[in-house]
Amino acid sequence: MRKTILLSLLCSSSLFAWAQQAIPVKGTVKDKENNPIVGATIVVKGTTDGTKTDQNGNFSISVPTGKLLLITYVGMQRAEVPIKDNSFINLSLVSDSQLDEVVVIGYGTVKKRDLTGAVATVTGKDLQSNLAKSASGALQGRIAGVSVSNAGGTPGAGMSINIRGLSSMGNNTPLYVVDGVFSDINLVDPNDIASLDVLKDASAAAIYGSRAANGVVIITTKGGKRASPATLGINAYTGIQSLPKKMDLMDGPQWKKFQKENKYLPTQAESFNANTDWQDEVFDTAPINKINVDISGGGERSTYSVSAGYLNQEGILKTTGYKAFNVRSKNTFNFFNDHLRIGNTFLLKSGDRKYSDLTITDILRQNPLLPIYDENTLGGYATYAPWMKNLENPVGYLNLYNKHVYQTDIMLNGYAEADLFIKGLKYRLNVGINRTSGRNYNKNEAYTYGTAKNQSSLNENAFFNNQWLIENTIHYDNTFDKHTISALAGYSSQENSNRGFGAGRKDIPIGTDVIGAGSPAEQSTSGNLNEAALISQFGRLMYSYDSRYLFTATVRRDGSSKFASGQRYGVFPSVALGWNIMNEGFFESAKNTVNDFKLRASYGRLGNQEIGDYTTQNVTTYGINYIQGGMWWQGAIPGNSWVSPRNLTWEETETSNIGLDLAFLQSKLNISADYYIRDTKNILLGINQPPSTGLSGTPTMNAGTIRNKGFEFSATFKDAIGDVNYNIGINASTVKNEVKAVTVGGKQEFEGYNPQGEGTVSWAKVGYPIGGFWAIETNGLFQSDTEAQNYKTANGTVIQPNAMAGDIKFVDFNGDGHIDNNDRQYMGSPFPKLAYGIRGGLDFKGVDFAFFFDGMYGNKIYNYTRARMEQTNEVNNHSARILDSWTPTNTDTDIPRYTREDPNDNKRRVSDRWIESGAFFRLKTIELGYTLPTHWLSKATLKNGRIFLAADNLFTVTKYKGYTPDLGQSNGDNGAPSGVLTAGTDHGRFPLARTIMFGIQANF
Repeated sequence: MRKTILLSLLCSSSLFAWAQQAIPVKGTVKDKENNPIVGATIVVKGTTDGTKTDQNGNFSISVPTGKLLLITYVGMQRAEVPIKDNSFINLSLVSDSQLDEVVVIGYGTVKKRDLTGAVATVTGKDLQSNLAKSASGALQGRIAGVSVSNAGGTPGAGMSINIRGLSSMGNNTPLYVVDGVFSDINLVDPNDIASLDVLKDASAAAIYGSRAANGVVIITTKGGKRASPATLGINAYTGIQSLPKKMDLMDGPQWKKFQKENKYLPTQAESFNANTDWQDEVFDTAPINKINVDISGGGERSTYSVSAGYLNQEGILKTTGYKAFNVRSKNTFNFFNDHLRIGNTFLLKSGDRKYSDLTITDILRQNPLLPIYDENTLGGYATYAPWMKNLENPVGYLNLYNKHVYQTDIMLNGYAEADLFIKGLKYRLNVGINRTSGRNYNKNEAYTYGTAKNQSSLNENAFFNNQWLIENTIHYDNTFDKHTISALAGYSSQENSNRGFGAGRKDIPIGTDVIGAGSPAEQSTSGNLNEAALISQFGRLMYSYDSRYLFTATVRRDGSSKFASGQRYGVFPSVALGWNIMNEGFFESAKNTVNDFKLRASYGRLGNQEIGDYTTQNVTTYGINYIQGGMWWQGAIPGNSWVSPRNLTWEETETSNIGLDLAFLQSKLNISADYYIRDTKNILLGINQPPSTGLSGTPTMNAGTIRNKGFEFSATFKDAIGDVNYNIGINASTVKNEVKAVTVGGKQEFEGYNPQGEGTVSWAKVGYPIGGFWAIETNGLFQSDTEAQNYKTANGTVIQPNAMAGDIKFVDFNGDGHIDNNDRQYMGSPFPKLAYGIRGGLDFKGVDFAFFFDGMYGNKIYNYTRARMEQTNEVNNHSARILDSWTPTNTDTDIPRYTREDPNDNKRRVSDRWIESGAFFRLKTIELGYTLPTHWLSKATLKNGRIFLAADNLFTVTKYKGYTPDLGQSNGDNGAPSGVLTAGTDHGRFPLARTIMFGIQANF
């Protein structure tokens, strides 16, 4: 009895002690979108004491000091919070698994757990939209298999985007779909993006048929939320851009001394004493400012989201820059108890891109002895002397030429969706309009160029591009026991119309800006109109059994006006299978370890119709005018240009894909991997014809087969250590590009990049990648005249008879006894063996930090910029590397002897001397932010507020000797050629700027 009483007293005292240590704890539980979670369970871990959150996500509970609070909610990751004092807990739960995420696919959505195709998703938050100047730039390095690289570099010029390698010798641009309308990714401000879904394989993209051969990027803009009060958001930053790297050039005294020592200094140059650093004169730190304002909310039957933004970016190359203003409106409405839904999206962007076509290599080659100004010359800028290379004065060119592209883009989408008489059946009408209008403005003042007078001139060209789209679709979605069916059938039609005209005159009087003021004796006019149409029928069936076995089949039939009758229609099918292994009964015991395990496989065929309008039609050529009897006769003739064969047909891309999705550690670690083979047949390519035919143009033919195959891998990990939330993600991809066959002509190759007509460097040859570099191999320098003369064939022929000590030794690859272009060897590909991105971040009590690295490995770059800087046969400035030229007393060098005559052709363009590694590792973005405390914000009636400091393109680790190794397909700016075969070529690319910026984000 006494033992029982004693035991009771001990238990009572223990309970009393526990009760004494219990403290009141209050808090709020929200989701990642900052919405309150109603009904979340709050339990003291190890006990049954608990509560639930109310309609505002709030809770209150008593907790013993030192205990853990366990917070759980269906579909969310559980959270454990240690209790030390009676503090307020503000907790954000994240999704328990990505399986229930909704992925946007063509004409609909699907839960990620039921997805069978290769689709990657990036949210607006992931894009770090506060840093991005464009949506394409924000996408760089974020998705495995998606290459986003520098096309030109000038502000507003856009980027080069490729998905899973190059499949065509023509257009490789993905299809962009903005809120259901085919549009342009650069039309959308990154601050307005809610999600961006990339459809990479044929199964995912086949619903878009002929438009999807290069992949599809679906952009969904932000919308409002039902029954939500109006929220005003502001996102603004200001920053400074600068040139990250300068080329190491000779200054004036160095150049003069070096030329004198080598006995090449012109007598006239003795009186020139300027020392102009042309890089310092034309490049400058430049401001950038961006602001976005948005208002969103909604009632019980409607939502709205309205935003406006302004970007003002001056270029680091003086007189260049970009200004853009954009407006967006998105609305939804529902009627009849949500059985009728209508909505619209309106986008408007108006921009002014001020650019210069100044050749970047001219900046680097212009003689430092040349002064900037000369008041005695027309225009006021010094011009090259007779003994110099005839290069433009870079400062004068920038100031005397005024070039703009003024452009306004409008996109309008409207839809109506109605539930029909059968459960799950609905009809949707989608209408889209795109209109682009603008003008190119090109004016120059009169100035002296050498001994000649360049006339003043003004040219303006207006352009009007219009596109309309109408789509009718029937959708059926339903679940029967363990069977889930989603079916789609649709009809689509669209038309594109492009019209333009231009006019120009010379001798524009000073102070005027009107073409009519110029001389009518020297004037020009032009005009054009192109129209094309596409009609399509398409269907898709998705089936899921018990969320274990997944099946998707898609087919689309497209008819294009670009092909001749009998070849206009193409049919593009696909099929995909998926297996959610984790939902099998035998996998039950492993679910605590492996939270997601899905296999995917797909096959499909896509088309490409990207050829010129009227390619297969015999069109009339106008403007063949002549004088007859003292009068002006207007002439025109049919058959003046080549007509493509009438059997020209669709370029077709077949893709096979196998994929794997895994999740571990309560879905904190997510992994996705894909392997694909992508064959493009009947590639569309303009084929050069002999000039002797007398016809102009190049007929388009089905010219061959290209294969891309590669592997993609991505992994993300998110977790928390106490109050520190952190995440890290990596993505990596490999792609092998190969020309499998050439089906026209006698040679199994196509010529590519030929800088200034000095020798073709990149080729498309059977068995090698598109744009592979072919050059003559070098093997060091001859150290004596005797060594040069002893370089012979087996039969005693001197291979380089003009070579001397200090000249380059070229490899006689074909063994014919002399060096010429037949000695070219394959030297590598412009496409990397490995492309990767590494991103991560953490936040701790209001402080957040994020970083993003990207890089490439295994690619080559042809550095024509360096070739021009290091050639010695012209009187221009040189790279400082030339100071290390070979001499009898300086033999430990790879720079050949300095000779103006260059009898050995050391400057030879088709040489591996100019081919460099394009590998790099770059800190693309870094950001440090601070979310202001709630008690500070309440005084300013703010819901939340954040300040941040960020940097873009901070540093790059690379062996490349040019401005930047990030070189995609050139867009033709700054004197460079353009086209698929210019990838990885540096013809004087505009350098990418380093940007440091400070910004604020606030919601009211």
